[in-house]
Formats: sequence, C-alpha cells, structure tokens
Amino acid sequence: MPGTLDLATFRRALEIFAEELRGHREEIDSLNVYPVPDGDTGTNLLMTQEAVVTALASLPPEGVEPDELGAAISRASLKGARGNSGVILSQILRAICERLAADGTLGPGELAAALEHASEEAHRAVARPVEGTMLSVIRDAAGMATDAAASERDGDDVTPIIEAALGEARRSLARTTERLPELTQARVVDAGGKGIVLMLAALLAAVQRRTPAEPIGPLGPIGRSWADGVRAELDFRNEVQYLLEADASSLGALRGALAGIGDSLVVVGGGGLYNVHVHTNEPGQAVAAGSRAGHTSNVQIADLQESVTRCLAGQARATRVAEQVCALVVVAEGDGIIRTFRSLGAVVLKGGPGHHPSVVDLVAAIEGAPSGAIVVLLNHRDIVPAADGAAAATSKEVWVIPSSSMPAGLSAAAAFNPLATLQENAKVMEAAIGACRTGVLTRAGSEAETPAGPVRRGEWLGLAEGDVVAVGAAADATAVEVVRRLGAETAEMITVIVGADVAADDRRAVESILRISFPTLELELLEGGPPASPFLIGVE
Repeated sequence: MPGTLDLATFRRALEIFAEELRGHREEIDSLNVYPVPDGDTGTNLLMTQEAVVTALASLPPEGVEPDELGAAISRASLKGARGNSGVILSQILRAICERLAADGTLGPGELAAALEHASEEAHRAVARPVEGTMLSVIRDAAGMATDAAASERDGDDVTPIIEAALGEARRSLARTTERLPELTQARVVDAGGKGIVLMLAALLAAVQRRTPAEPIGPLGPIGRSWADGVRAELDFRNEVQYLLEADASSLGALRGALAGIGDSLVVVGGGGLYNVHVHTNEPGQAVAAGSRAGHTSNVQIADLQESVTRCLAGQARATRVAEQVCALVVVAEGDGIIRTFRSLGAVVLKGGPGHHPSVVDLVAAIEGAPSGAIVVLLNHRDIVPAADGAAAATSKEVWVIPSSSMPAGLSAAAAFNPLATLQENAKVMEAAIGACRTGVLTRAGSEAETPAGPVRRGEWLGLAEGDVVAVGAAADATAVEVVRRLGAETAEMITVIVGADVAADDRRAVESILRISFPTLELELLEGGPPASPFLIGVE
C-alpha cells in the first residue's frame, strides 16, 4: 500500500538510490572540495551503494527476514565503503537497518527514530565532526522527521515524515555553503550532503511508487578550472583505508593512535568487523596500528596530493568502477614516470635506489589494488626479495615481474590488460620486457678509462645494455651512438625518459638529433624521470 515502508519498499529505495547516484555522480564529484578537493565523493558514494545493490541481488526477492536483510546491507556497505563519504554512508545504512521492526516495517515514529539513530551513529564514528558536511544534513533531516512524527497521530503513512526530512535536507544542504569556509570560497554545497538528499529522495520515490525528480545541479570546480584562485594546501598527503577484524575493546587505542598521526578519521562497523579511514602522512604507521588492533585486509593507500593536483588542473580523478580480472602494482620513481604508470592503470608505490619500499609497503599496495590477482612490476631488481616476501604474506594471487629498466617497465605496463588473466598478463608483459633494449645517458662522476675511451668528470657517458659504448662532451652525439648500439636499424620506436634535473638545452638537443638521425622511428619523450638518471633510453 502506498505510504508504507516495508522490506520490499526499502529494498527498492536502495536500488533507486544507486540509480540516482549514477546519474548525479559527475555533479557530486565536481562539488568535492572538502576535506580535500580530489573529485571522488560521488564515485565513492556510488561504489559503496553498488556493493549494497549487488548484495541485495543475491538474496531471494521475497521471504527474507528483516535481520537477514539488515545484516546483508550492513556487511556489504561496510566492506564496499570507499573514502570518507562512503564510510559514513555505510554507518548510516547500518544504523537504519538496526531499527527495522521484527515484521520488516517502519512506521512514522520508527522511521524518524531510525534517522535519528543514523545521525547519532554517523557522528559517533567520526573523530572530529565538522559542521557543513553530510553529518549536518542527516542531523537536520532527522530532527525535522522527529518533529513531523510527533504531529502524526494516526496511520502508517510515512510519506509526511520523508517529505519533511527531505525538505529540511535540501535546506540544510543549501546552508552548508555558509557553514564551511572551503565551501564558501568555492561557492558550492557539500558533496556528501547532496548524497544524503538523494538517499531521502530515493526513499520517498519508493514509497510513492514513482521516479525521483531530484535535479542535477550546476557542476562545481572539480573537473574544470577553479574560480577565484581556489587552491588546496594539504596537511596530510595520504588516504588510508582498510577492513579490520578486531575486538571492540581495541578500538579506543586504535582511534587514539590514528588521531595522533592524521585527520578525517572514521571507524565504523560492529560485530568484530570494522572499516577504518584516515588521512595521514604516515600510511605505514596507520596500517601498523590496525595490525596491532587485529587483522587488516583490503588495505588501500591513495596519494591525495597527486589526486588534488590532477583535479586542480581540471581533471577529476579517474576511478575504475568495473570489476577487474587482474590489477597492476608498480614500483617506480620520478613524478612524470609515476603519472605515466598511473595513466596505464597501475597502483604505483614510490621507490628507487636508496629508498626501496618495505615488505609492509608492498603488502599494503597489493591489498589495496582492485583485484584478487596482482602483477607486481619492479623497475629495480634489488626490490625482488621484498616483493617475494610481500607475495607470500598476502592471500591474493601475485606474480612478480622484475624489469631490466624503467623503459622496459613502461613497455610492460603498456601491454597490461586489466581484463586478461594473471597468467596472460605475465606472458605478454615479460615478452614486452624482453623486446625492449635499454640504454643510459649520464654524466661521469670522475675521470676513468672506458671501453669507449677515456672520459673526464662531467662529460657524457653512454651505456647500451649495461656496456659503455660512447663518451663525449655533448649529450646529443652520445645519445645517437647509444641508440645505434641498441639496434635502431631493426626498431620501430625510441622512448626517452628525461630526468627531473636535466637542463632544457640538453633535452632539446637530444630530442632534435634523435628525430633527425632516426626519422623513420617513432620518438616518445617522457618528462619527470628519476632525478639521478638524466636520460633513460628504450629501443623496441
């Protein structure tokens, strides 16, 4: 009967909510300027809700007990939660499910109480609640629902309750612009708060048996040029999130440890399973704190600085929502090279000579990669022992591939296919590494005798496949000899990775002479290579 909220209607509301998030995803991502402007709130809310819808699809359409349905929704939203907003949403859904009656219905008073409980639990989960966020919107909506329920004397029609809550949620959302300085400066409403409005709109649409009519608002600054010079200065560079199996008694110490090294701390869950989220500059310590409290899994570490940089440049973070058959983890250094690997779909762990990642770091990257099958691509063979240790320490299926050089690693990453199996990817990636011949162009650190003749300190030294083949005062002529020795006559492409500290004149000279000397070969120059390597060359 229209106006009642039973299990079937509740399930339909959750499905409508996912549909609404799909439609509003770009809008919500574009509004995401708090706590960091990384353009992912809409994506995170959608991924969290899609986990719920997937769990609902696995249940029978009828005959499911309220406690069974509530447990499925709670567990799916907890395990599928993404980001700060997704974790808070999972707590809201969990709290509402905890108030489902034994017969699976929610009357006006029960629904208002469920929303109040959801608001309280969401606030309790956040270490430092902030006004002007989705917490404010759910609190204001719940308060209005309670007032509306108090005036309803008879009947089971929850429509007036939801309408009151939705109306206040919209007004509260509009007020967020004035409540939070970041929103005031960007002249937008809170992204997570818009998600709460969509949730209540979906609930009303399900009860009234109609399609939601929540309009898509104007896009915010993420994904296009920022207005009035809005910029973000991040205190904490990394976003860390993981599932934790632990006793409730250990959570106090965990919250204390994480609060000491970061912010945006949210811990939600119950029954021995929790979702932990924090922004920090010490991701290893954040994961270690979870390991002391219990067993961690599905560890995800994101570089917020990189995400924000892309968004401020006008490009919101790309997130792969579809399920991957295989994922790629790469160890690399150099800002430009890291960006290139990420553009190829890799989870990148920073590391190079003198600062190799630890086994703990590698395990965290593997656990955070979006698949149960992982290729770990190493661009330094010294990391192989740590990678082998990480592969043994995780429950995921891992294939470690050491590349001979950074150019060979890029060739392997370009051959990676997220929809292919682990074995298929390993085969083609290893073949790509084998087909890439590599060289180095660097400056001599001292006088020396080489197979190519004597070299003085500061002169250019050219190596092909590890052998010195050219020395000279000019970078361009030395580069030509290196490429020739790498078999340019049978090649199709030259890749040159330019180090961060290379002089502009040297870069231009090398590019120009290679284009002139090898006009039939495709030449690709990549800026931002490892600072200790002026030029890394790949020929394939």
